[in-house]
Amino acid sequence: MKVLITGGSGNIGVYVVEELKDIHELSILDLKPAVLPGGIPFLKVDLTDAEETASAVKGFDAVIHLAAIPHPFNDPGERVMHVNMVGTYNLLEAVRQNGIPRLIFGCSESASGFGIHKASHKPRYFPIDEEHPSWPHESYSLSKYFGEIMCREYSRAYGIETISLRYCWVWLERDRAAIEAVLKNKELDLKNWFGAYIFPEDVAQACRLSLDYVFDEGLPRFEDFYLSAADTFQKIASLELIKRLYPKDTPPVKNRGYFQKNPRASLFDITKARKKLGFEPKKSWRDGITA
Repeated sequence: MKVLITGGSGNIGVYVVEELKDIHELSILDLKPAVLPGGIPFLKVDLTDAEETASAVKGFDAVIHLAAIPHPFNDPGERVMHVNMVGTYNLLEAVRQNGIPRLIFGCSESASGFGIHKASHKPRYFPIDEEHPSWPHESYSLSKYFGEIMCREYSRAYGIETISLRYCWVWLERDRAAIEAVLKNKELDLKNWFGAYIFPEDVAQACRLSLDYVFDEGLPRFEDFYLSAADTFQKIASLELIKRLYPKDTPPVKNRGYFQKNPRASLFDITKARKKLGFEPKKSWRDGITA
């Protein structure tokens, strides 16, 4: 399969390249070059330029779209919205115009409103699954939420197969200091309230599985999946964490068996990804930060 990886030079993209390089014929689209294994072709393209994007994105069987401003902390909100949303729109248009059948969208659990957040909403239930309503309310979460909507509606309108991967805080080398502080902290970490995280190797696994995913008949051919490590990095069991976070009017537990199987299970339900994608997280906080 000929696969284009946008953002393939980035912190997550390099792991996806490593996962796929011996399986598929890869090309990387990015603004910055990277040291690429095996002479993988590199396309320097600004996805906010519609003409440039449409000209470059041709002849592929699938696109994995990881290129984005990865958080709202270093850029003004209007730039986050512009780069992430215009880039996704232009890419979807290029995919449509050039007859590329599948796009995998690097989304975020922030699209739910419970990842990177400014308002502390209370979920209707736990664990949070793909049926739970999304309440994004800052630039990054909104850009990912609307990017996912664009993917779904392009699937509905044009029959393009799209998959949105809502992965949690990805533990990368750049965040080593913050992660080590989290692991050393013996108290409940209310700053990172749900304790959700994932290693980049497991994001790459999900990208590989998404390339082979077989859709059900009918439209839209769209799927969304929450992805996280199997457990939280909080220091207590998940049901106790929920009570500590919401001591008054605690949200109900929708799937109690989920926590019975794993008392420290992620508060973002990865059951759908397990059943439909075959996803199974391999790495835990017990392994420490990735090298």
